[in-house]
Amino acid sequence: MAEPLIYDMIRIGERLGPFVYRVPEAFNRKRLKSFGMEDELPFAEPSFLCGQHSWVMRQRYSWGGSVHAKCDATWLKAVRPGERIRVTGEVAGKYERRGGRYVVFRLDTADDGGEPVCRVENTMLLNFREVAARRNSTPRAEAAAEPTTPELTLSFQPAPLDRENILRFFEAEEGIYGPHPSLHNSEEIARAAGLPDIIAPGRYSIGLANCMFTRLYGARWLPGARYSVAFRGNLLPGIAPRLHAIAAGDGSFELHCRDLRSGITLLSGTATLAGLSASL
Repeated sequence: MAEPLIYDMIRIGERLGPFVYRVPEAFNRKRLKSFGMEDELPFAEPSFLCGQHSWVMRQRYSWGGSVHAKCDATWLKAVRPGERIRVTGEVAGKYERRGGRYVVFRLDTADDGGEPVCRVENTMLLNFREVAARRNSTPRAEAAAEPTTPELTLSFQPAPLDRENILRFFEAEEGIYGPHPSLHNSEEIARAAGLPDIIAPGRYSIGLANCMFTRLYGARWLPGARYSVAFRGNLLPGIAPRLHAIAAGDGSFELHCRDLRSGITLLSGTATLAGLSASL
């Protein structure tokens, strides 16, 4: 029986797993369609590995209305549809900042032979409704301008995000772990969290970066790649996301994802593609 995840009662160092999952053969077909893409990738689109806390940690804890605030991920090798993965989760920390209560989950994923696939640290904002209400009562600053263009700027812009694609994106993960009602597929849960509608997980923007880098560099960008990103805005139906990756040298990029309609920043951070540093 899952116990409530209450901030004051969170036990740092609590570990769960390993749990074993199989990535469905049809995973990419569903996942890529949510980005408006039809072409295949040479591996399972890996942003789902950033969301495993929602499934692994819920074997012990139950919570609702939280949102993904930050993600630090290191990709070590690709996972392909049909392969099995083994995931271990850990409560790595917690902290309070500007009225927000945050918990950090660490996830270690290995393939069926025990070889490491990735390590992810996810920071979740537990009291999203409370923090959002306070932010909404404060005048919003003007949207930041598009980043200036240095030597190399890469862009990836799918079609505007609609409810069907939000549901499709999340269903691709439910095909691995099983059904999970949340603010990503239930309007009732989303409204209870203070949102006007369902939202796509923040890792949707990570998936955009993954698809862009794969289109440009094939599979060689992934081994050793590191992402460190913060999720700045909610991915509601109707937004028009555009991802920029600005080259900073040695295979490093500044990442920015903005809604072209409102100008709101959805994601910002960095990506370091170790496998490309020798050729860029």
